[in-house]
Amino acid sequence: MSSIQTLISEIIDEENPVFTLKPQMNELAQRLKKIVNIDNLICAKIDEGETATNTGLAVSPTMAIMCADDYVRTAQFIRALHSAILDVNKLKPQAPAQVLYAGTGPLAILAIPLMLILTEHQAKFTLLDLHQVSIDSVEQIVNALKLNKLIKAIEKIDAFNYQIDNNNPPDIIILEIMQACLAKEPQVAVSHHLIKQAPKAILIPQEVKIELIMVDSKNEFEFIGEDKTKTRVRLGSALTINKKQLLRQANKGKLTLPAIAIQIPKTIPQHLDAKLFTTITTYKHHVLKEYDSGLTCPRAISCDQDFSLGDTLEFNYQITNQPELKVHVIN
Repeated sequence: MSSIQTLISEIIDEENPVFTLKPQMNELAQRLKKIVNIDNLICAKIDEGETATNTGLAVSPTMAIMCADDYVRTAQFIRALHSAILDVNKLKPQAPAQVLYAGTGPLAILAIPLMLILTEHQAKFTLLDLHQVSIDSVEQIVNALKLNKLIKAIEKIDAFNYQIDNNNPPDIIILEIMQACLAKEPQVAVSHHLIKQAPKAILIPQEVKIELIMVDSKNEFEFIGEDKTKTRVRLGSALTINKKQLLRQANKGKLTLPAIAIQIPKTIPQHLDAKLFTTITTYKHHVLKEYDSGLTCPRAISCDQDFSLGDTLEFNYQITNQPELKVHVIN
């Protein structure tokens, strides 16, 4: 059995294609679970323990643990955070990179493994989660692995209510509290709340883009080896979330994202179906493309009425207690 240090070294080694890392990611998760006796944390109902907040759903600790099974997603976020820490170290060699990790879940799997190959001179971590069960678990893992020197704080709090110390802001803000098409969970609202307090920080993920693409469902969802054999017509971006966009809204005093209108050309073959494709740039070249993750699998459009070729669709991201990309016909 490999040590956690060996596993994380293999995971961040970019000579290893991310799709080959399933054994390492599975073993890493199992090693962390073993520390906290995970059977005591997992509930038969995966929604047991979830919390509805004013900005979206905080998934249950059980569901948060299960997210580790999406190994490509987890590996790309780990690689992104490692790269960002090294970049901050180059810019500020005299001080450790300050990392704020919101929504850790019980394993804090995006950060704790990295702590084993970093020193307190390279990084200090502030870990936040809404659920006491998750906080207790994270503290247990940190103590078991003797990582306290890399911890600045571990706090039970809704990240949307967290106030950053202006005298010691984070260099990096990382959060992965999202579902496909940015539905249900508060990724956008929390990102906005935190980055407006620390506008110079690196935000991970750097960008989430949702595109409207017409596809031929007969070959789109079959494994045929090469994307070039799929029939796709890209119509445009329905939603883009990045630091620049969030700070632009922060300057307006309120997070209200502009609606985007996209027309479906009449010349498109009628048998094509409209789908939403998500691309997540975690950091620089670390990217989750379509089908890489449960977050980036294409989704059908949920529109308030039927639409056809020639119609114009308006996409409007609603930031409420149930975040959702709303779609309706405007012509």
